[in-house]
Amino acid sequence: MPDLTVYRYDLEVPKSLSDFNPKVFVDGALEWVAGLVGPKEKVALSESGGVDSTTVAFLLKEALGERLHLFFINDGFRRILDDEEEFSVTASMFEDFPNFEVLHNRAIVVPWFEGISDGTMKRDIFRSLYTVASNKHIASLSADWIADGTIAPDIVMTDEKRQTQHNVDLPYTMRKLEPLAPLYKPHVRKVATYLGIPKDFARKIPCPGPAQLLRVGGAFNEEKLRICKHATDTVEQKVREYCRDMWGQPCKYDENTGVRTPFQYFSACLDPEMAPDTELAAFVTGIVGQDVQCWKMKTEAMWIDPTVTEQARKLYAPVVWVKGSKVDYEIWMKITDAVFEKFGLPRVLYEVFDSGTGTYPVTIKIVESEDVRTAWPMRVDFDYLVETGKAICEKTGAARAAFDISRRPPATIELF
Repeated sequence: MPDLTVYRYDLEVPKSLSDFNPKVFVDGALEWVAGLVGPKEKVALSESGGVDSTTVAFLLKEALGERLHLFFINDGFRRILDDEEEFSVTASMFEDFPNFEVLHNRAIVVPWFEGISDGTMKRDIFRSLYTVASNKHIASLSADWIADGTIAPDIVMTDEKRQTQHNVDLPYTMRKLEPLAPLYKPHVRKVATYLGIPKDFARKIPCPGPAQLLRVGGAFNEEKLRICKHATDTVEQKVREYCRDMWGQPCKYDENTGVRTPFQYFSACLDPEMAPDTELAAFVTGIVGQDVQCWKMKTEAMWIDPTVTEQARKLYAPVVWVKGSKVDYEIWMKITDAVFEKFGLPRVLYEVFDSGTGTYPVTIKIVESEDVRTAWPMRVDFDYLVETGKAICEKTGAARAAFDISRRPPATIELF
């Protein structure tokens, strides 16, 4: 029987980020790797192009040299970054590494999801396909280990049954290394910078492994995926421009706390079907002080029960779409809190642009967070959101755009 043990580097991380010493972590992690991986053994690393897996790549390069083999799975759900496919951007990052390969399997993977609506099922199918592709490639390398960028929140969210993470508890056919298992994102950013990764990259926004798959709401189809990928690229570009206009830089980063503002931003594409709800409309009108229209959407999104520490099952609820006049941030927060308290509906969208054409609606998500477990919409100018919504619709052919005003909890940051 092969050894299928998952080895997680275990280190007590200081509560204060300022007390975390990346050199101590790296030295300990390198010693840990040397004690596990034999002198002639190969390690394959699933590289997503994100901060976590890239940090592991730089760490393991120091430990293993040419015995490290990186691979990037271009499954069709990767992002578009400034109009360039993510696999191409990632390949250029690792041109100095001795072993890096892009596995192109979009044509095999994407058709599996056609017509599937359930978010948990989407994650589970992705996990299976991802594992099959990884195991096949690892076998072709005759590698002895698989490594990835699993970090503490991935493990916690899976253990609490709130969200299944694509990289946790996978049925690999060999031993697995998780060097970053005790760390949270701010610690990883410190380690990344210490290892020589440019600060701009080390501070980039997080992105889930299944990427745009989790941002296609309702029944999956390739047109929604296309819209979602280009809409997310538009949002990312527009948010960076907005932050530069405000602060002279693409984000704010607090070295003492590790808080990045904004924490995350992207777009999601939803089902167009929605049913008007007069009770919701009357309730929200009372909050706004002027007439609004409200709909319950066909698309259901995942949510978190904030009253329990471990959920018995995944929770889903219809998305609420609100259309009204220009309002301020405080009103948005009153709407989202009150709608959940009275109706138990955790995800609320407020329309900012209607193109008058097209089929699918999209969301604009921009959140702040201090600990990943809680998040809230960033305070942004309404006119900027209108401009962003218009840019998305013109570029993608989306029908309309809304700002996601939900908090986490009860809503999750991603749709699923």
